[in-house]
Amino acid sequence: MKKQILILLGLVAVLSSCSSYNYYAVSNKKLTEYRSYAWLPESKSKASNIYDNDVAADKIVGAASAELEKRGFKLNNRRPDLLVRYTAVVNKETKVYNEPVYYDAPGRYLPHVGVHRGRAFYYYAYRDPFPVYVGSEQRMVNVKQGSIMIDLIDRKTKKVIWRGWAEGELNNPEKAIAQLPKVIENIFKKLPV
Repeated sequence: MKKQILILLGLVAVLSSCSSYNYYAVSNKKLTEYRSYAWLPESKSKASNIYDNDVAADKIVGAASAELEKRGFKLNNRRPDLLVRYTAVVNKETKVYNEPVYYDAPGRYLPHVGVHRGRAFYYYAYRDPFPVYVGSEQRMVNVKQGSIMIDLIDRKTKKVIWRGWAEGELNNPEKAIAQLPKVIENIFKKLPV
């Protein structure tokens, strides 16, 4: 019984750690020389559709600020080393699925020959054949593809020195907004500090 419970708990842990987002990051230098950050004004950050509200903006800014402070950066609105901005976009895309198509032949009675004690006898037996793969059929589904991008910009040179982003399908807007802190945390795992 204990073994079954441990297996079940392990399975739940593995499935809950799976994310529907893919995470990426690009950087052109280490961030060791930077110590402080400030957020760009709201008009410079872009958001659309389900992320275009105060709740989503607060979650993104709060989670990103917490992650930056975990890594030793301090908020300094007067003379920051880094400027931070985010972009959150939702696009409608078409996803193509190839589904296999099988032909299931009807079962039927077929004649057979048997041998018993040296004598042949004839009988009929029912035969139900296996389904036969005959190809695939394309199915197109409209999905919402969301992406959240965070840029760290050198204040002096005005160049982006690090960009991290996440992309994934958005099936439920409430769930997407609730997952924002975890998504931001996973984006910042790619930060080279």
